[in-house]
Amino acid sequence: MTKRKVTLQDFANDSTLAERARRSRAVARALDESADRLPHARTFTSVEFESFVTQLTPKRFELLRLAVKRRRSIADLATASHRDQSAVSRDVAKLQALGLVKVDIVVNPGHGQMKMVTPVATRIAIDVSL
Repeated sequence: MTKRKVTLQDFANDSTLAERARRSRAVARALDESADRLPHARTFTSVEFESFVTQLTPKRFELLRLAVKRRRSIADLATASHRDQSAVSRDVAKLQALGLVKVDIVVNPGHGQMKMVTPVATRIAIDVSL
């Protein structure tokens, strides 16, 4: 395996790297300015939080954990979680509605299209003040 440095040109050529750099700069600016809220962070009211917690079932959390490892199709998530594909599809739709995953439709050569699931974050932090 060869090691290679990541250059500025890599960020210019790769949309994922460019987006990550853009978001990182926005967070760094907010930290420098001692902003009250950080960009790309989500804040819930108590009612929204209760709904969020009740909708994040153990099976949905497992799908989220599997998706964090790598971008996966719904069929792949169903196989990895030993669940029916239609049930996984419904749960992925709920995770998408909660804003935890992004679903992209991609061409599956010779088989039409498939939905690829990507988490929007690799870390979720819950800070509760009573």
